[in-house]
Amino acid sequence: MKRVVVWLASLALGACATVAPAPAATPPACAMSAGDAAWVERALSAWRYSAREITGIGRVEGFEAILFDHACVLTSADALNTQTAHWNAALHGGAVPLPGGEEIPAGVVSFATAEQGRAFLVMSAPSVWRAGGVDNAGIGLETMMVAVLLHEGSHVAQVQTYGARIGRIAEANHLPDDFNDDSIQRRFESNAEFAASVQRETDLFFEAAAAPDDAAARRLAREARALMQARMQRFYTGADAYLAEAEDVWLTMEGSGQFAGYRWLIDPQGGAAPADLALPHFARRSRWWSQNEGLGVFLALERIAGPSWRRIVYGRGERTALQLLDAALAAPAR
Repeated sequence: MKRVVVWLASLALGACATVAPAPAATPPACAMSAGDAAWVERALSAWRYSAREITGIGRVEGFEAILFDHACVLTSADALNTQTAHWNAALHGGAVPLPGGEEIPAGVVSFATAEQGRAFLVMSAPSVWRAGGVDNAGIGLETMMVAVLLHEGSHVAQVQTYGARIGRIAEANHLPDDFNDDSIQRRFESNAEFAASVQRETDLFFEAAAAPDDAAARRLAREARALMQARMQRFYTGADAYLAEAEDVWLTMEGSGQFAGYRWLIDPQGGAAPADLALPHFARRSRWWSQNEGLGVFLALERIAGPSWRRIVYGRGERTALQLLDAALAAPAR
């Protein structure tokens, strides 16, 4: 797991050369516990499997992974695009350095971002989450955290697609730097009408995904879309009209992230968790609207039109979740 670099020095003497003995490898500055190290290996194996068999993301170039426990931070430029990751280990002293020069406290965290032309994923190890009071009795903390890493990793592949689109929305509407996937919820969650519609829409999408036949799936998904459209027309007016597009893009990113984690969880070659455990203990565990409703949209879309959406959403990103769903609902039943 740790990178060992051995330098070989040679001295040319005419037509002959001698090779000096290799110096002893410099020991790493620190190492994660056996349990955390095992989780890292499991998570990377899951990423490679998901990128090949579920999302189709494949290799993601120019991407850095930063994983840490209470004392040690591991960084790698190739952890998610090679079979054998190369890690650098360093003590962090309670403040984890990020590529842009900032530092974050060494607590419970998981996120992916891009700044100054560098994309990176940051996540603390299971021992940090457990010490922070996070656990998961249904599927196990380590298993849930693998799904979380898959969620965050999927965003790295979307930096140049949906991430760039959000950037254009923010610039065009002069939005603050902290505008993110939860901004709409924070603004409207105290509005009972708005919140009730989001909850009903989300429930209908999940019902559509579990429908016994195509006709029922389409009927439920259309009902959910009608509620969503009415809500957007009611609240996203005037200077707030941009929120309709922003919500769609956030649903696309967060929903596809949740899908990547959930689909691995229930895969026999992945987490092998029963759906009736994976849904409440990961897929719908979040309190964030964009994650729950976004996942519902993609599960309904896959129920209606199959998995072809994945190559778009995890690939070129030319269409959003709602655009894909609307097209599927307008097409003849399979």
